[in-house]
Amino acid sequence: MKPDLDAPADTRVMGIVHSALRRDLLRLQIVLGSGPPDDDRRVELADHALWMMEFLRHHHEGEDTVLYPRVVEHNPESADLVAQMQRDHALIDPAIDDVDAAAHDLRDGVPGAQDVLEAALTRLSAVLLPHLDREERQMMPVVSASITDGEWRAWDDECNIKPKSIRQLGREGVWILDGLDAVGSDHLVHLVGPVPRFVMLHVLGPHNRHHFADLWKGTAAADVPSQQLSAEG
Repeated sequence: MKPDLDAPADTRVMGIVHSALRRDLLRLQIVLGSGPPDDDRRVELADHALWMMEFLRHHHEGEDTVLYPRVVEHNPESADLVAQMQRDHALIDPAIDDVDAAAHDLRDGVPGAQDVLEAALTRLSAVLLPHLDREERQMMPVVSASITDGEWRAWDDECNIKPKSIRQLGREGVWILDGLDAVGSDHLVHLVGPVPRFVMLHVLGPHNRHHFADLWKGTAAADVPSQQLSAEG
């Protein structure tokens, strides 16, 4: 069934992406807090933390530069809430920088870097998680009421799809799908056409699934599912 592009924006993917961020922040903290990893896993964990921070920066940049200005243009009354989102991002940015610095040190084998990275992830969680909740509970309903699904999809294509290679998108797709429930998985995979969907799931998918599984294999983090927003709050 073709989407109704004139309908209110379907923002479900925002919560799905947030669920992956919550999940792997928790996973990283579990593994880092469970003792020194071997050298291979140490490098892989550091690289994953760096990859996540780059993803998060790009995610916020697309909101700040395109999505939220577009929402305010259509709905000037949303300006105060959008300003809150931007204040949140300003608090989150230094915490991302701290995680980056600690992850680089962990990758280089700097003594004590594992504890520093664990602490940096805890600080990031303290400012990021309330923002993700606020964005889903408060901002997304306003977005849906302000722009159409066609405008939402145009933003997503402009900021989150076109700037990235098929390999980047394939890795991101498999990462987001990890531990996601059936309803969310079905929604996510059908946001792309049949050809890129096949490439993501069946050409690039096996390698990427193996890559992410290796990060958590043999640890309690392997059993952590996607962390969706609770119904309460």
